[in-house]
Amino acid sequence: MTVVVGFLHPADSINPKFRKSLTEVYLRDAYTMQRILGEFDYTSGPNIAAGRCAIVTLFLNHPAKPDWLWMVDSDMTFDDDILDRLEKAADPVERPIVGALCFGVRPVKVDGVEQFDELGAGPLELFPTIYMLDRDGNMWHYMTYPRDELVQVHSTGAACVLVHRSVLADERWNLDHPLPWFRESVHHGQLCSEDHFFMVNAGAMGYPIFVDTSVKTGHVKSFVAGERLFLAQRGQS
Repeated sequence: MTVVVGFLHPADSINPKFRKSLTEVYLRDAYTMQRILGEFDYTSGPNIAAGRCAIVTLFLNHPAKPDWLWMVDSDMTFDDDILDRLEKAADPVERPIVGALCFGVRPVKVDGVEQFDELGAGPLELFPTIYMLDRDGNMWHYMTYPRDELVQVHSTGAACVLVHRSVLADERWNLDHPLPWFRESVHHGQLCSEDHFFMVNAGAMGYPIFVDTSVKTGHVKSFVAGERLFLAQRGQS
């Protein structure tokens, strides 16, 4: 197994918590498997989709033809064995797309209305980036999930995901489009983020998608959004 790491970052800095996590992964790999062939750290502008597609192009053109692209956002934290655990869960045919357990943050809604005070501040809640399609093709995210298990899903975010080369090299992607793999779109009348676009289309091509909920990450905001905080908000431990 050979891997290239790809991540986007702002022009002025890379989050130190992320860089510390990634450096520890590199050190572990250097002393054990030596499977990481390098990284593509791409300076991202406002169009995240363009940056993600640029990373995929660099990966596919890598002269060593690495097997896997590990896409990880530069506001994530993780343990040094995360790549070992994603590799263990992944398989080129049966599980060519495996994501870690990641969490987003959004304003709390009551009866569909966001709760803001006069200063525009309001309570926030975490949600796992685990999504399923219903029979009508509508995308729903799930606030509950099997703990510490490998779960097949219809979509997840691209914040921390291991993708096999065969998925990205598939000729069914519209390579004539400037953004073949990632782009904002509309799905069933709803705006579709660039990572959902990738996941939905990869799934339609027949590539199964999984999330390993035993592989934990944190999402750095002014706090770190991780499973412990998510469970605490829901009164669980």
